[in-house]
Amino acid sequence: MFAVQETSEQADQIQALYTMHDLTVTELFEGPFTMGELANSQIDEASGLAYSIRNPGHLWTHNDSGDFNRIFLIGKDGSDAGTFRILGTGNRDWEDMSIGAGPIDGIPYLYIADIGDNRAQYDIKRIFRFPEPKADDYDTSLNLINVPSDSVDTILFRYPDDVQKDAETLMIDPLTRDLYVVTKREFPVTVYIARYPYPLDELFYLERLGGLPVTDITAGDISPDGRRILLKTKERVFMWSRNEGESIASALSRPPVRLPYVPEPQGEAITWDSVQEGYYVLSESRSVTPVLYYYRMLLQ
Repeated sequence: MFAVQETSEQADQIQALYTMHDLTVTELFEGPFTMGELANSQIDEASGLAYSIRNPGHLWTHNDSGDFNRIFLIGKDGSDAGTFRILGTGNRDWEDMSIGAGPIDGIPYLYIADIGDNRAQYDIKRIFRFPEPKADDYDTSLNLINVPSDSVDTILFRYPDDVQKDAETLMIDPLTRDLYVVTKREFPVTVYIARYPYPLDELFYLERLGGLPVTDITAGDISPDGRRILLKTKERVFMWSRNEGESIASALSRPPVRLPYVPEPQGEAITWDSVQEGYYVLSESRSVTPVLYYYRMLLQ
């Protein structure tokens, strides 16, 4: 079984002594394949994307700032499968979402990242965690399905040295349950970690892992088996491979490969599929009808 070895926090740092300017596009993937236009017109600024575990063949998404505290379940053909309001939360600037393990073994959890901060004005950032809803347990004919607030945990954090950062990327390591936040605007971007178990409803500081020689990171995801790490900008997608027993920081210390990607208008969302054979992307532009695209790994 693929596993990660324990490392000291001091040694577990990113040493990215490389450039990402001249990476050629790998031939390991092909696409894009058009899966379908989104049927739900309420999804007009899709900022996060996560492939569902409890609803096979479906994905979760949410709108950016200015929307309600709701998430949308869509089929991989773009069909509408329900809108869920997450009670006890608020959408100040939801920028990404991730899915993975949580405090109870065997139950998948959704993580919503309320971490956007365009003007670097918010001292406290939030991540909301709750068990992934299973559509069959609800009446999806309702316009809005309520997820009770007592099932929602709030993770409150600051950045080290109380520096304000704008970020649009949240990832969970399926091997350790650690959370990773990647900043957006500066060069190099900074990677931070919240090591599991992190406090709930109690403010704490993230740990800085180091920088990556790139800017404008808008989304990311770690594959369900923990072996591959995706990060994307509005123009490019990068992938790092992780060796047996290796930490995320160590994997990010090696140069990535560049994956195929045809830029979308304001394309800011990405997720692996359930079997890590490909990745989905989605645009948040209000000027076009959102289309779900898929890139597939070629058999090796």
